[in-house]
Amino acid sequence: MRYAFSTVFLVAFVTVAAAQNAPPPLPKIESTGGVGTVTLSQQAELTADEKVVIARAVKQSGRTVKVPPGVIAAVGAELPPALELYMLPDAALATIPAAKLFKYTIVDDRIVLVDPTTMRVTHILSE
Repeated sequence: MRYAFSTVFLVAFVTVAAAQNAPPPLPKIESTGGVGTVTLSQQAELTADEKVVIARAVKQSGRTVKVPPGVIAAVGAELPPALELYMLPDAALATIPAAKLFKYTIVDDRIVLVDPTTMRVTHILSE
């Protein structure tokens, strides 16, 4: 009986001592609503001149792009995840640093700029 009493006393003493040495609780901070999604089209809008530079650089690269049949590209459309995307040529990236956010493919003889994280079409450039 005496042993049980001293064990209970010891546990209570350790609990009180630990509570006294604990750091104070952090202040409550109101929620900001979280982080919203930012799309590439919001981050990097391209001017008409920049689109011309990108189209010219892609044409000069001479890359052959094979797109499976049935792929339809429209701004905002989501492309199939298995579709291979390509880095823009260095000539375009040197002139337009914001373009490094995009990758491209070619659909129906048009250069299609894509947000590689969502596979959504952001711009379509005529060749």
